[in-house]
Amino acid sequence: MSEFDGKIVLVTGCARASGMGRAISVAFARAGADVVATDVAVGGTRNENEEGLAEIRLGWKGLESLAGELQGLGRRVLTLVGDVSRATDAERFIADALARFGRIDVLVNNAAAPHGADRRLLWEVPEDAWDLVIDVNLKGTFLMSRAVIPHMLSRGSGRIINMASVSGKRGTARRGAYTASKFGVIGLTQAMAQELAAHGITVNAICPGSVDTSRRESTSRRERALAERDPNAPVLSLPPTGRIARPDDIARLALFFASEHSDHITGQAWNVDGGTVMH
Repeated sequence: MSEFDGKIVLVTGCARASGMGRAISVAFARAGADVVATDVAVGGTRNENEEGLAEIRLGWKGLESLAGELQGLGRRVLTLVGDVSRATDAERFIADALARFGRIDVLVNNAAAPHGADRRLLWEVPEDAWDLVIDVNLKGTFLMSRAVIPHMLSRGSGRIINMASVSGKRGTARRGAYTASKFGVIGLTQAMAQELAAHGITVNAICPGSVDTSRRESTSRRERALAERDPNAPVLSLPPTGRIARPDDIARLALFFASEHSDHITGQAWNVDGGTVMH
């Protein structure tokens, strides 16, 4: 019997076929947990300069396809659509999960704003693009955590896992909004960890580097176009390990942070980047 048998895990941002949300949901299901999977739309959101051809070829139907995959593993599944940056939706996610399953053991704040007009020099970023990134990445993490914490406090246990980034530890050009949001997620993780440690609840952050998801397609197209205009522009390169991360690499750390093996680890932000950023 797995320690996750009978546990309920809520993961946000799950609808993309190659996304980290799907990988995390599948990893927990394989470990024995039942899953609440959410996204802002049934099919998620596409990034700027992303065609989504792989999902079209797969016949991927977003949350519907993910639910079938998890049910095929013998797990109970609840899919929910809503915007984590809206308090009413965040609270509804928690209420619906509790109404269906009666408990939430793990919250994974994985939802993130799609790449778009924020990926510019800071003085060229439109205000609405800045707001979208901060609202989804940082405010969404706050709202989802705020909604689930009273339940976890009542049970005296719980795990909150936030998706940060190595860009939350080192500023990145043309990603000002993203960098600010992920620095904020790490700070929020530390503050919540201090507030909740005495109540049996741990809070940790995962900091991916480049990951082989649909977002990398968008990044690659954008950086190739930039290199054509500016030969001195930075381009994607491989980390010291010689490969970029796979979504499963991220999922394995989420499982560890949710497990009993990490019960004395809280307030941490661990990199999964092949050694690109070593702090």
